[in-house]
Amino acid sequence: MILEFWQATLEALKGAPVWLYFLGLVLLPLVGMPVSPLWILAGVIFGNAKGIALCIGSLGFNFALGYWMARSLMRAPIERWLAARGKSVPAIPPEDEWLWIVLLRSTPGVPLFVQNYMLGLARVRFGLYLLLSFPIQIVYVTAFVMVGESLVTSSLWRGLLLGAGVLAVSVGVSLLRRHLLKRIGQGP
Repeated sequence: MILEFWQATLEALKGAPVWLYFLGLVLLPLVGMPVSPLWILAGVIFGNAKGIALCIGSLGFNFALGYWMARSLMRAPIERWLAARGKSVPAIPPEDEWLWIVLLRSTPGVPLFVQNYMLGLARVRFGLYLLLSFPIQIVYVTAFVMVGESLVTSSLWRGLLLGAGVLAVSVGVSLLRRHLLKRIGQGP
């Protein structure tokens, strides 16, 4: 029963217009939807090349919209909420912006909307925000879309290679994060 439901859902999604999926990739993460299942689904539905292109294209709109929302629409309510608790939005010195962008973007498990909103609230420079955000997120997009595509092709060797690649990226991100945290004096 579950298998039939999954297959029917996939068929319905495959029949949906690409622009609708693109719109979902842009907007759903802004309201808290985890983005990795959407990226995996893109691999299942569209395959590697089209899935990766679709997800990367949507990232630009998602980044820009999330950043804009945090800097304008949401800033005053969040500042009031923090002030009522004796807190304020932290200011990041311009020379440290790159460090915080890389730390937030490379830390696994931090939802995309949290990353976007935190960096927008901190008012990091938009050009730097995009320049550093894209390469990091492209690594994640590629890995998750390839996982989705491998679920359809069921290639054991490809799946194992992909798993090893994801593990290597995770270790690399962990080492980078540790190095950056030491640099700002908050690490082990």
